[in-house]
Amino acid sequence: MNEHNSKTTLPGDVNGNESSPRNNKRLRMISTLIMLVLIAVTLYVIFRDTSLGEFWTAVQSSDPLWLIGAFGAALFASLMFGVALHLALRVLYGRPISLLRNLGFGFIGQYYTSVTPAGIAGQPMQLYYMIAYGVEVSYASLSLLLVNAAHQVVVLLIPTVLFPFCSGLILDNLGGFLWLFILGSLINIGLILFLLFAMFSKNFAGRMVHKVIALLTKLRIVKHPERIEKRVNDQIALYQKGAEVFRAHKWLLIGELVSYILLLGSQFVIPYFVYRAFNLSAFGVIDFIALQSVLYLAVCFLPIPGSAGASESGFVQIFRVLFQSALIVPAMLLSRVASFYFILIISGLVSLAMQLVLSYRQKHRIEDAKPEATLSE
Repeated sequence: MNEHNSKTTLPGDVNGNESSPRNNKRLRMISTLIMLVLIAVTLYVIFRDTSLGEFWTAVQSSDPLWLIGAFGAALFASLMFGVALHLALRVLYGRPISLLRNLGFGFIGQYYTSVTPAGIAGQPMQLYYMIAYGVEVSYASLSLLLVNAAHQVVVLLIPTVLFPFCSGLILDNLGGFLWLFILGSLINIGLILFLLFAMFSKNFAGRMVHKVIALLTKLRIVKHPERIEKRVNDQIALYQKGAEVFRAHKWLLIGELVSYILLLGSQFVIPYFVYRAFNLSAFGVIDFIALQSVLYLAVCFLPIPGSAGASESGFVQIFRVLFQSALIVPAMLLSRVASFYFILIISGLVSLAMQLVLSYRQKHRIEDAKPEATLSE
């Protein structure tokens, strides 16, 4: 599931237009088209060796209870996005926000993460809707920062902890995805290091960013360095505030880390449920979590909507030895349907419902304001 807020950037100007649904509509449409094309090409390549009849026969022979477990794990993971956000806001924000609404914010982030390249619109759209629903911008931004920091750490933590126990299995089956795994690991480590430096060494982070912006300006990649520096300074200030929160509420960090261990663990166990659905048992659940965590890290930073194509081909490459040859394509499709498409539909419907409720409230707010405006005239 790429479906997840794995980036550390938050919009610098939350009141600007860059994070509004109107300005993201074109990006979403283009990204969705690209994703559909990639999915179509991937399925064409895969089904050259497997017929639809063979796929359907394999699905019919599977154990429905284990498949229900796979879909249940995917849904539980999606709900945990909202739970993690609810935990952060409960500590930071003075006003109560219902768990149901925070679950909605979580689904919004998952939807826009899934349909935009590298999930670039996930957190900005979450921030937009949180503010639109009345959460103060400083608390909304800080809450997203805290849950994202936990996400970044756990994404790297799980494969790091399991690698010594499954190194042979992982290295034997990664194939060409080894280089993507190394690249994803380096990017994730870089993001975590930058986050730590920004939180606990403002001067170092400021100097480093200033040099990078100066270089990009010299290369004529950046045209307005002063605007970018202002936004980066605002972001570093937010990181500093996050460090203060972690110092004051040490248990909050532990709670967020536990939430994301449960979240990502539920995502990574989905292929194991599919494996058991086909009445296979030679490999254990740890093997599947280790391989899926490695695959996730290898593809989550690719600039592809929903990691379409990469996730499917990576699954076939990495899990081929665990499934029988005739089952690898059905297993890939069932795992991908449960972890991505099922959640994409649910998060899309929840995002639509949140937008309809917001539009209804804004409409009635404007109508209620009209009589007051008439009287004042």
